[in-house]
This record gives sequence, C-alpha cells and structure tokens, in this order.
Amino acid sequence: MTLHRFLAPAMLGSCYFAAARLAVGLTRFDGGVAFLWLATSILATDLMVRPRSQWLTSIIPCAVASTLVTGWWGLGWAMALPFTAINMTEAVLAAWLFRKFTDPRRPLGSLDWLIHLVASVGLAAPLVAGLLAAGAVWWIGMPPVTTFVNFATGHALGNLAFTPIALLLTRRNRQSLVKEIRRRDLVETVALLMLFITIIGWVFGQQRLPLLFLPTLPMILIAFRIGRGGVALSIAMLALIGGLATASSLGPIQLVVASYGQQMQFFQFYLAATVLTLLPITANLENRSRLHRKLRESEEGYRLIADYSSDLIFSLRIDGTIRYVSPSCRQIGFEPNQLIGRNCSSLIAPEYLAEAAASHLLSLKMAGATNRFEYIAVTATGERRWHETHARLIVDEDGNPDGILSIVRDIHAQKQVEQKLTEAAMVDSLTGLDNRIAYRAAIERRQPGVGAVGSCVAVLDIDHFKLVNDQYGHDAGDIVLRGFAEVAQRIVRDGDVVARIGGEEFALYFPDTALPQALAVCDRLRSELGATIFRDGTSAITVTVSGGVAELGPEGLDRALKIADMALYRAKQAGRNQLALAA
Repeated sequence: MTLHRFLAPAMLGSCYFAAARLAVGLTRFDGGVAFLWLATSILATDLMVRPRSQWLTSIIPCAVASTLVTGWWGLGWAMALPFTAINMTEAVLAAWLFRKFTDPRRPLGSLDWLIHLVASVGLAAPLVAGLLAAGAVWWIGMPPVTTFVNFATGHALGNLAFTPIALLLTRRNRQSLVKEIRRRDLVETVALLMLFITIIGWVFGQQRLPLLFLPTLPMILIAFRIGRGGVALSIAMLALIGGLATASSLGPIQLVVASYGQQMQFFQFYLAATVLTLLPITANLENRSRLHRKLRESEEGYRLIADYSSDLIFSLRIDGTIRYVSPSCRQIGFEPNQLIGRNCSSLIAPEYLAEAAASHLLSLKMAGATNRFEYIAVTATGERRWHETHARLIVDEDGNPDGILSIVRDIHAQKQVEQKLTEAAMVDSLTGLDNRIAYRAAIERRQPGVGAVGSCVAVLDIDHFKLVNDQYGHDAGDIVLRGFAEVAQRIVRDGDVVARIGGEEFALYFPDTALPQALAVCDRLRSELGATIFRDGTSAITVTVSGGVAELGPEGLDRALKIADMALYRAKQAGRNQLALAA
C-alpha cells in the first residue's frame, strides 16, 4: 500500500515529463513556446477522476517535471517556475471547471458532457493560461501576442485531442471499455480495426492526394459497431500513425505549404477536429444505448410486475380503448386477448359510467399526478364487484397525452367490511334498533332542512327501569329492553322509525303524521307494552312506559326532541304510564 502511494504519482510525473520533453524538443521553434502540448491533458485527466484531497500528490511530481523540462530544454531556469505555475494552473482550472458541471467518470455519456469538456479544457483553461504566459514572456522582452496565440492554440488542441481519450483510458473506464469490446463480435471488431489501420497507413503513407477525410468514414462505422472502446482505439491509432508520419515529413499534411512546426500544429488541429467530429456521434450513441438499456430493464420489470401482480394493469388509449391488460384480468373472468381493443367502459356498471367518464377526463388533465376513483365493475360472469383505479397520464416526447396507465384493484371485500362497520355504528347492539346517530340521519334524509313540517317525534321512557335491574338483575333488564323493541316494531307503521337513544329511553319518528295520529300510535304502544309479560327464568316481569309527543316544527329536530322530553317529564310527574303532548 505504501509503495503504491509513491509509485502512482511517480508514474504520473514520468508521463508528464515525457510528454513535455517531446513537445519542447520537437515543436519549439524560434526560442518561443512549444507549438504542441499534450502534458496538460495527462495531469488534468488525473485530477478529474481523483478526489480533491489527493490533488496535491498529483500536482507536485508534474510540477517538478514541468520545471525540469522548461529549465533544461525550454525557456530557461528564469522562466521555469513561472511556466510551471502557469501549466499547473491550467490543469487545475480545467479539472475544477469540468468537475463542477458534469461527472468525468462517465466519458461520452451525453452531448452535455462533451460540451462541458470542450468549454473547460479546450477554451477556458487554455485561454487563461495563454494570457498568463503572454504576461510572463512580456516581462523578459518576448512578443506576448505570438506567445499567447501559440501557447493557447497548442494547449487547446492538445487538450481537445487527448483529454477525452485519456478519460476513456483511466483505470475505472478501461475496465468498462474492455467489457464493451468483449461483448462485440470478435471477428467483426478485429476486421474493422485492421481495415482502419490499413486505411490510415495508406492515407499517411502517401503525400500526393489530400485524403485526410478518408479515416473519418471507418471511424464512424467503428463508433456504431464497437462503441466507445473502438473509438478510443481508433483515435489512438490515428494519433500514433499520423503523428509519426507527419513528424517524418510523410503524409498528405506535407501538401500544406508551411514550416515543420506549423505542419505539426496543423496535424494536431486535424486530430482535434476529427475527435470533435466523432465524439458527439459516440456520445449520442452511448446515450441512446443507455436509454435503450434502461427502457429494456424497465419494460422487463414492468412485465414481471404485471405478470405476477394480483392487481389489474391496463394501458389505455386516449379514448379509453384497451391496448394492454395484464394476465391478472383472468380473475374477473377474461383472457387478455378478449379485452384488448375493447373500451374500458364496457367493464363498468351502467350507473357508474358518467362518473368514470368524468374521472377519465380528469386523468387526462392531471399530468404528473395520479387520479383515484371507485366504482362497481361487471365481471365476465355478470357479477358486480367494487374496484378502485389509480390512473396516471402517459405523455409522448413532446409532452402531448399518449394514453393512460391504470392499476385496478378489487376492493369488494373491503367495501363489504366498511358497510358492516357503518351499519354497526348506526345500530344499537342490544335491541337491533337504530341508535341516536341513525335516528337523526333518518329524519334528515326525509325532512331535509330546517323548517320542514308535517311530522312528529316522541320520546318514551320505561318506568322504574332501575328497579327492574335491582330486583331481577341486568340480564332481565336486557330482556325488557329487547322486548320493548319487538313490541314497538310491531306497533309502528311502515316508514316510522324507532331508535334507542339512551339506557331505557327510546325515540320515535312519524313522518307526514299529524299530532293526534302520532299520539294514537304511541298510546297503542304504551298499552301493548303494559299488557306484555317478560320472562327471565321463573320471573315474570311487567313494565309500563311514559312518553312525550311533539310536532317536528320549523325550529328543527333538536328543539322538537327537547319539548317532547319536557312532555315526558310531565307525564312522569303525573304518575307515569301515560303520554303527554308538548305544550
């Protein structure tokens, strides 16, 4: 581990030294700066993929290499430290800018990635470093404009040509590229690369025809057939073979009437232009490949869920036509091919069609949100069952509605439980009569709004009920309460309501009934109850009842119950076992 900590920076510094030495030795003319510069791309690439906490371990060996090359073979020891600072600043700025706006660990992942690369390493960093270099040489009397042009151009072209390749060949990405190449057909890969080598060998082996465009065609084919790994190899081959040929005064670049240094710089411009022509294609292909892969994974996951989910999954057209349904549709008695092409409305009970249509239109308007609604669906056997649908709008690449994805769940059992709970909450568990809540709800359904008149209410109370409990026990008291309920239900008319609203207190409701008629019904109930014998084992129990009757006036139910209760109190005071009318 300790050896690796020192070996990696040493190797980086050695690579930087070699690139800088070749650039100064081969492309430095007239005592100025080098026309070509590849070293910055080496350091910048390392900084892009390395944690910032470790940057200093990479910068130090490269700074030493830069100082040695500039001092011994470049502008001399006086300019060694200034130009070392300039070169380090360029690499750090390029890496910092690039990392700030994108992830360098996924080369050619998108066109945005490439744009950020060009902006940071090909424009911003070389221009800033070029200005600093111009200022440094102006201090010693060298022409600043020429220095700026040569420095910025050489560094920009070197960065653009080699930084993408260097990023592709980093350790992490190198493993990924090898896997990509291995997935390709080996014979096809070898054949394409051999064809490319043959073409660039022929192009740079002659200098009669300007055929620099010719290698681009097989490189595009390699990008399509092999991928990023093939592109990296083809660019490296072009740089190696073309660079050696140009440096040896061979190849079509010799047709350019210029100095040796300018020809080398032209080759680097050609290489950078080729890279910038090829990489957008590669980035787009890589992005499409990634999207297709995610789409396949998503589709397989979706199908897996759809095939094994108990919920029904529908894909609908805008008009509600079913274009896909999961195999779980068999639970409602249909095969998938029986439903595809039908309108989903054919599965909905007629009384819910209008509500379902409104909900469908709402789903079409709720882009990015899920719409939920409940309804009764009709199965293949004609059975009516409650279902709920969660629907979400699907849009195309332009944001226009393309259909609806729906997940449908059978909630019939849940609805039955809810209904039972609702009924239980409205019924007195001992007598089976309505409770106070159900009593009020029944009246509000039939007498909506305050001021509805023409009906009566009554409040009845079993006389001396506490004595029954004390003398015979609470079980006997329960028998009496249930007996009252049976008698009352037998006496009252259809449409009348009887409810237990307290311990031994009951309320009656007589819709569309005048006060004398309501009083007569209550009196029959009083007489029948008084003549009834309730038995608990050997005990024979008789009870009487007192009550108050009142009209349901414009003041509402609460007022009517209150004055009926006051009448009940007067009946109790008058000796019980009698009825009283509200005053």
